[in-house]
Amino acid sequence: MEGKGDTVNLKIKQEKEKLNSISFPLLKKMANTKRLKEILHKHIEAETIPSVRTAWIEYFLELKNRKKPI
Repeated sequence: MEGKGDTVNLKIKQEKEKLNSISFPLLKKMANTKRLKEILHKHIEAETIPSVRTAWIEYFLELKNRKKPI
């Protein structure tokens, strides 16, 4: 039986698998808080190192999937 934590981890894993196909316009639509917009503009869009950009996208998605607003 899956718990809530398992469900969240599965969602995060699924999102990580989509990182290669995720687009900036999609992230822009998802950025519905000040913090997410800041991460998108200051870190994801400006980053030139792919592995670092991927880490910021993963962090963005983790924050987006949290229950409580940030």
